Amino acid sequence: MPILALIGGIFFIFVGITGKGRAFKSKMGTPLSAKEVKTVKFTYIIVGALLLLVALINGIELLSIA
Repeated sequence: MPILALIGGIFFIFVGITGKGRAFKSKMGTPLSAKEVKTVKFTYIIVGALLLLVALINGIELLSIA
């Protein structure tokens, strides 16, 4: 579980920083407005940070049990 959360967190932060992907286009395929792109980037970075936090907590718990 911590490895999947780590991979997911890194992916979300990478996509949020680069601004590439399907989330940065509307359903019609047109680019989003500047305000919408900023909101999507912010959301991706926040989700990535939360996944990294989950990976850290789960990793600590996994190592402390063993």
